[in-house]
Amino acid sequence: MRGYAPEINGDIDLTDRPSINPSQTLPRRCRLTRPAEFSRVFRGSTRSSDSLFTVLARGNTSGEARLGMAISRKASGNAVERNRIKRVIRESFRMTRIGLPGVDLVVMSRTGARVADNSRLRHSLEGHWRRILGKCAESSSR
Repeated sequence: MRGYAPEINGDIDLTDRPSINPSQTLPRRCRLTRPAEFSRVFRGSTRSSDSLFTVLARGNTSGEARLGMAISRKASGNAVERNRIKRVIRESFRMTRIGLPGVDLVVMSRTGARVADNSRLRHSLEGHWRRILGKCAESSSR
């Protein structure tokens, strides 16, 4: 059936799509977008590492947590794997960012992330968020 295109019914209502709740998004203000922002975190930061990720954290003045990702081809394989890893990182951060202090985070994947399943990636990131929260609480109590 070459060239077959189903007839589109004019009665389709596109407004029936579910609306997106703002808490289900990751606004631009919660992301590191400029090279200078990444450089600042790379220069002086607290580090948390395991076999899947290295997370760098540095306090900021904005009062809310911001996320940057450095997912290399070498560590994460092809584009499909890199995008899967980035989706998991974004989702984990989105669910946790309200509980995090004003900190800039850069997440870098390690070679183990390529073969880990999504639940293992989420579990690893949750551990990193807890460690960073603990380190921030430690430094603010000094």
